[in-house]
Amino acid sequence: AAATPVLLRVLSSSVSVAKRAGHIIRDISARKDVGIVLKGGRSDDPQTDADRTAERCIVASLRHQFPHAKIIGEENLGSAEEDKLLVVTSQDEAVLQQQCPANLANVKEEELVVWVDPLDGTSEFTAGYWENV
Repeated sequence: AAATPVLLRVLSSSVSVAKRAGHIIRDISARKDVGIVLKGGRSDDPQTDADRTAERCIVASLRHQFPHAKIIGEENLGSAEEDKLLVVTSQDEAVLQQQCPANLANVKEEELVVWVDPLDGTSEFTAGYWENV
């Protein structure tokens, strides 16, 4: 059997990691204090513990599994020793069963760039407007 294309493996990992990041965001949202800080001191650009922790989980997990891909997080947090505790290594089996488009089947890991924005709509999130997040 042929090896699973790297693009499908990255997608499969991303689905598993996104599920974990979603749990992180929900757990933090249940707290009274979501750890809001203002990026660059701008009141219209908040960041929360949910943003930071979910991004650290996603970035650390993808870097662990795909060390040759370029993984870029919106919050540009770098990495920390404790990020190892957030690493997800599972794959979504349903994604792995999918057919990779022929023109993408031979993409190499080092050719991939993954942009991570774990919580789009942070202003709405901090205001409790869940339907907009």
